[in-house]
Amino acid sequence: MSDAFVNGFCLTLVGKVPERKMHIIRDALNSYIIGYDIKPITTSLVTAYYKLPNEYYIYMAAKTQDGKMRNGTKYQYASCLEKMLYRFGIPLSDYTTNHIRCYISEISVNAKSGKRLSNATINQRKAIIRSFFQWLYEEEYIEKDPSVRIKSDKSDCKSREPFEDTQIEAIRMACKDIRTLAIVNLLLSSGIRISECVNLNRQDIDFIRRSAVVYGKGGKWRTVYFNAATLTSLKAYLETREDDEQALFVSKRYQHDRLSTGAIRKILHGLQNESGVNDIIPHKFRHTTATEALNSGMPITSIQALLGHVKVDTTVRYAHTSAVKAEIDYKKYMR
Repeated sequence: MSDAFVNGFCLTLVGKVPERKMHIIRDALNSYIIGYDIKPITTSLVTAYYKLPNEYYIYMAAKTQDGKMRNGTKYQYASCLEKMLYRFGIPLSDYTTNHIRCYISEISVNAKSGKRLSNATINQRKAIIRSFFQWLYEEEYIEKDPSVRIKSDKSDCKSREPFEDTQIEAIRMACKDIRTLAIVNLLLSSGIRISECVNLNRQDIDFIRRSAVVYGKGGKWRTVYFNAATLTSLKAYLETREDDEQALFVSKRYQHDRLSTGAIRKILHGLQNESGVNDIIPHKFRHTTATEALNSGMPITSIQALLGHVKVDTTVRYAHTSAVKAEIDYKKYMR
């Protein structure tokens, strides 16, 4: 039962502890509990002596080797699937559609508030479960896929509006240090994802071409570009650094620690309080970049390449044509 205890404990830390330190905690726990016989007080949710099946580990390894699973995605998959496997503690071949429906019902509610999660979040978890059982079926570990009748809910995501010019200026004015300003400028001008931002290294930046090479979703590399303001703030920030860490952005408190996605979200939340601008979240910067590019006349396919989207339909949801641009285009193309 020790394995179940360690896995269950680590799952409770997902989203609370930096992902890069999870393996340290897991290794420390495994070393500490040697010689202890740990058993649950109740077996209502966790079946005693249940061990994660080898097929699960093979699946996770296959997804990782395919380049389709980054660290953040890996923990999302692990959290969703391991909780399900421990929840029922039965052989994979015994799972039915009702098992999955029951589990989805349980994970569709916030454990603390009791409120139902958004359809987008629920659909994400459904997709993880479907991916797992589809893989098991295709690899002939199970004879029937019990997830085929699990359908996605209608999306409840609202179109996220880009920042206005006055809001962008307020956000920049609220930056109290050069690192924060460099992060804001980079997100605004390049349209990179927050995960791509934290994974950037110094050598990924080309100051002459004002470009950066980022590692995006699906294990794909692409080149993005940034403006002169970003160039200036990045150089100013790096001049304040006295460490040799390769990471482009590092923690102030722990100079050799790469800045995490959680840390950047916290920085942006602080800017929200200081600037008076609401909804300062990473993806809104991408919407702003895409919208500014579209309204400036950049072809949608070029915007798609810059944002790293596989389908142009996704890019269309990011880029919002302004009313002024629509009027100009109408008078230009229509009689």
